[in-house]
Amino acid sequence: MQLRLRAPLLAAGLAVVGAASARAENPTEVSSRLTLFREPSSQNKGITVLHPQVDANAPIAGGLGIAAGWEADAVSGATPAISGPHTGVDAITRATEFHDNREMVHGGFTYERPDAGIGASYAYGWENDYRSHSISATTHDDLYDHNFTLALAYTHNWDSVCDANNSVAQSPLALIPLTSSTHCFNSSATDVVTHRLNIDAIEPSLSWTMTPRLVIQGGGTIQLLDGFQSNPYRSVLVGSQHQEPQEHEPLYRQRYAVFGRAVYAFPQWRASTLTMLRLYQDSWAMQAATADLVVNKYITQSALLSLRGHYHLQSGASFYRDGEGYRTKGPAGQYWTGDRELSPMSNYLIGGRLAFLRKPRQERSSWFVEMEADVKYELLLYQLDSVNAPNYDRTYAHIVQGSFAMRF
Repeated sequence: MQLRLRAPLLAAGLAVVGAASARAENPTEVSSRLTLFREPSSQNKGITVLHPQVDANAPIAGGLGIAAGWEADAVSGATPAISGPHTGVDAITRATEFHDNREMVHGGFTYERPDAGIGASYAYGWENDYRSHSISATTHDDLYDHNFTLALAYTHNWDSVCDANNSVAQSPLALIPLTSSTHCFNSSATDVVTHRLNIDAIEPSLSWTMTPRLVIQGGGTIQLLDGFQSNPYRSVLVGSQHQEPQEHEPLYRQRYAVFGRAVYAFPQWRASTLTMLRLYQDSWAMQAATADLVVNKYITQSALLSLRGHYHLQSGASFYRDGEGYRTKGPAGQYWTGDRELSPMSNYLIGGRLAFLRKPRQERSSWFVEMEADVKYELLLYQLDSVNAPNYDRTYAHIVQGSFAMRF
């Protein structure tokens, strides 16, 4: 299982959202979090992901700051060896159990002035069958007496993907899947090859402090992917002759999104709300809409409660068909996929977070400025369009997280 294609947009998004708050000189901060993602299945063991993460950032002098961090994903579970119909020919009974680990380290710097700032970072991620190098750059500038903040973030990835050696395959229908990552990135091995994947992501945004209580932000994202994007382990049952070739997706993809956010404070209630709407379209003919609502409320002097609701709706890729469609009609063009994320679907998320903040009464005599401990739980519910859609047996997931931060 390859854990990929998530860093560029995530890095760009976090950089832009944090641009306005980065103007103020922040104290040194060390934080850690542990996240458990559990997606049960009615057919097999499902998926379990354990994600530890540690980050640190500190100001040096003259507006210069540095940051570093480490994170990992320990993934285990079982997935169907072949993506196919859940009725008729049963392909999901052959589940493949797997265990995989991914790690990533990153480091960077920021330089802040009263009205502007820049930042840059580098990250390296690795797992048995995937390698990733990425660089990110951010900049922001305050305009019109700090009422507007114009920000721009850019990320480029150089990724390497391990795949089975299909050089002798006469057609895409003859592609065989990767069965093991044992020989990956071994230049002397002849049963595997390495593909390249380049990813560019750019995200401009504009934030406006409309009133002392209301801040709005609008922006967009452009992401270009060029290279191998299929899951090398996944086979798809194609045609009535029961051919089971490796998943075959286009090598090039353009992804576009526009978003708007609004944050409103209610001082009399010691509360705030955040709303977000995002519209998405790509060159694979997928369209999507996402909405978020977050309500924050201090329930005591040092306890902050957050409640979140999320809804996502998307169409399928132009070459997507469910398992029965691929079996009876064959591929929709020259590509085929067994990826749930490329199918027509919707999902709902509801959850909450409780944060405990502790500040010393006499900061001058204390060795820390603030201490924070958080716990979070979210329930993610999937709705697919067909019983023959990929991973139809996994209809929900639990997300549990605990985190701790210390600021000096």
